[in-house]
Amino acid sequence: MYDHILVPTDGRESTEQAIDEAIALARENSATLHTLYVVNSAAIAPGIEFADLEDIGQQAVEYVRDRATDAGVEQVVCEVTHGLRHRAILQYAEEHDIDLIVIGRHRELDHLVYGSVSKLVSDNASVPVLIIE
Repeated sequence: MYDHILVPTDGRESTEQAIDEAIALARENSATLHTLYVVNSAAIAPGIEFADLEDIGQQAVEYVRDRATDAGVEQVVCEVTHGLRHRAILQYAEEHDIDLIVIGRHRELDHLVYGSVSKLVSDNASVPVLIIE
């Protein structure tokens, strides 16, 4: 049913359930699992190096890759990019023919200021979005 599944990650524990679900779906469907970390260029504080944030992102996608391969997923694509999170996720999904986006939902105050990334993705995606809490 799905050939390409995208699971965005921000490296936080709150994305674990979304990662678990995406891995299970990729394994069940023999799908390629795509994992994406977006360096939020709008929220870089003074004194923080962009390269450091990219390194954190690389570690986050490699973590997903390792878990997926350990679980038997044969094809995993990792990418670190930058921009506004919801826009970068939507753009990646379009460019890589993603069939399903599996995304975690955070219960933090950030969504009051910036909007919920998961909601913005689900409202604007051209493919199904599975939101995991």
